[in-house]
Amino acid sequence: MNRQLVIALVCLISMMFFAKDSLAASSTEIKVGMSGKVVMQLQLKLKQQGYYNGNPTEYFGKDVEAAVINFQKAKKLNVNGILNDQTSVALFGTTLDKVNKQYGTSNSAQLEYDPFSKKTQVTSIAKQYTGVPYRFGGTTTKGFDCSGYVGYVYNKVGTKLPRTAASMYSVSTIIKKPVPGDLVFFKNTYKKGISHVGIFVGENKFISATSSKGVAVVSLSNSYWKNKFAGSGSVY
Repeated sequence: MNRQLVIALVCLISMMFFAKDSLAASSTEIKVGMSGKVVMQLQLKLKQQGYYNGNPTEYFGKDVEAAVINFQKAKKLNVNGILNDQTSVALFGTTLDKVNKQYGTSNSAQLEYDPFSKKTQVTSIAKQYTGVPYRFGGTTTKGFDCSGYVGYVYNKVGTKLPRTAASMYSVSTIIKKPVPGDLVFFKNTYKKGISHVGIFVGENKFISATSSKGVAVVSLSNSYWKNKFAGSGSVY
């Protein structure tokens, strides 16, 4: 084998590896369950164009997926709810590889420790399950009880809570003024003691799984809940 042929083969193999690496980089997709600054930029872009109405966070939830689907439909793209190269070019004006390099991303729903970031995500995720029916002992989207619902939402941001309202109360730091994402507790509902838990969403309102309405937002000034209120707590 002469020297020129060896050089040509080496160049060909190098090009193959380069093409493979480029394809791998460009095939990275951003989808439900992922998190990072690129996800927030995605939400901001979608919000600017009227496809997303939520408060931008670093979490890619079902609400973001729905917004991406609507964008893809409007732009006549392949509809899958995923930020891929095609959707990135249509939305950001550049490839997903370049967007990722600029903002970075993570393959997990669990973020680095940042209490306010996590609480913002908790609030956003909690609202996604409005209307899910109540089910005593329920811990899935087929039906929640109060602590099953709160535990499910917090688990989405990587925080594991105890199973019952009373045990959640026991591990919380009791606070006077809750911020969105904090827990609110109630006593003497269906049994004595701490027996109901919800998530504070701001403007004197909280969201929880109730036997009458399922997952719903209610005012803390509501006559029933006001008389049962036991305090607010934070786990961050």
